Amino acid sequence: MNLVLYRKYRPLNFGSVVNQEHIKTTLANAVANNRVGHAYLFTGPRGVGKTTLARIFARAINCQNRTGSEPCNECEICKPFLENTSLDLLEIDAASHTGVDNIRELIDHLQFAPTKATYKVIIVDEVHMLSKGAFNALLKTLEEPPSHAVFILATTEIHKVPATIISRTQRFDFKKVGIADLSKHLAYVASDNQIKVSEGALMEIATAADGSFRDGLSLLDQVMNYAEGEITEELVETVLGLTGVKTLSKFLDLLVENQTQEAVSFISDLTYGGKDLYQFEKDFLEYLRKILLTKVGTTSDFGYTEEISQKMKDQAQALELPRIMQIIQIFQKAEGEIKWSSIQSLPLELAAVEATEENNPPQSPLILRGDEAAEEPPLNVREGEGELFAKVQAHWPQILEKLKEYNHSLISSLKLAQPISIEGKELVVIFPYKFHKDAIEARKNRIVVDQVIEEVTGLKLMVKPTLQKGEAQVEQKDELVESALKIMGGEVEN
Repeated sequence: MNLVLYRKYRPLNFGSVVNQEHIKTTLANAVANNRVGHAYLFTGPRGVGKTTLARIFARAINCQNRTGSEPCNECEICKPFLENTSLDLLEIDAASHTGVDNIRELIDHLQFAPTKATYKVIIVDEVHMLSKGAFNALLKTLEEPPSHAVFILATTEIHKVPATIISRTQRFDFKKVGIADLSKHLAYVASDNQIKVSEGALMEIATAADGSFRDGLSLLDQVMNYAEGEITEELVETVLGLTGVKTLSKFLDLLVENQTQEAVSFISDLTYGGKDLYQFEKDFLEYLRKILLTKVGTTSDFGYTEEISQKMKDQAQALELPRIMQIIQIFQKAEGEIKWSSIQSLPLELAAVEATEENNPPQSPLILRGDEAAEEPPLNVREGEGELFAKVQAHWPQILEKLKEYNHSLISSLKLAQPISIEGKELVVIFPYKFHKDAIEARKNRIVVDQVIEEVTGLKLMVKPTLQKGEAQVEQKDELVESALKIMGGEVEN
């Protein structure tokens, strides 16, 4: 059977595991010094070697012919462990065995002594998926297991594992693998399969893998199946739908040089080229983050080639820190809008225009009072709040529509209201009538409105209802007083 690359190149001993040096050393010393604990907890991102090291450790503590701390992988203990046919190795996927009954079966299994091995090893993958009852059933056994039992729990979401479980184990935190280390490993795999891959292509795959060996090898496998000759950077981008670092660098150059038309055309070319604009947006923000880190002088090694690293330094040097932060903020706003836009390219195009406009301060939003629109900026608007207010104004119809799903009666009050400004974290909304203002001011109603605003706009704002003051209100009051005098009879006393 032809195995996929991540299974074919799964390490079989401690020495062949790439990265995780602190964990390899600790486990190897525990084996060599015969100081094996009864429970271990492996936590970290996907595809970094948690299950692989658990299996190596299981063989190492039971191997009859180990060399130092390394298992031989040939003896009558190691071979069944490798083939997953041993009665002394039990691997459980907690995602599909979540209940109390599953844990009780496991505990019953531990009552019997090992058939051939020294230890019975229980590997529970994705342990955070166990139910509360299952965790409780496991507690006592995990605290005082039989002398022949060793538990190895693995999880990608440590925050979901109860503290009572964590305190009964030795915890090991796995790290993401660096781009340089992963590129080197992918180069070895490609060479072993007699596949020619360019350095840029390896870097693209390693970057897309996001620190995961399994993801990196799966992506390489996919590209190898497509390629007929040498695997190039362009081929990787085409097959995997990635945005290359050179593409991101070129787009930033257009923004730095304030070439508005070229920047917008660049986005159009991506659209017609079938690129995923949301993925491009995420990749570009990550690239901007690295430019920011380069600018502030961090010593992070991003694993790029010398040519690209020098290009990033040049771009960071050409930009002032406030300008970098401004561009990041502009495209962060676009990321929040791109999912909801009916024209997916529009938020990116607007961001490109905004980022390339020199000395062009944002226009103040219009403030509606009654039937008139004033072109004066809202009072007490701090720097940057004008943009947020404009966003709220643009989404106000959607906010009203969304509010119907929560409380239909609030619509009648808010339809007559009008947002006029943002003050700090408060959205000032003006009401013509006190009754409607008081209705929204009620705590339970205000919470609903705040929640809807956040869902629609992504902004955490608190509504501040304010009663409208002015001639219209005075005239309205006078009319009401005159009507009351006519009905009741009487006069106004000063």
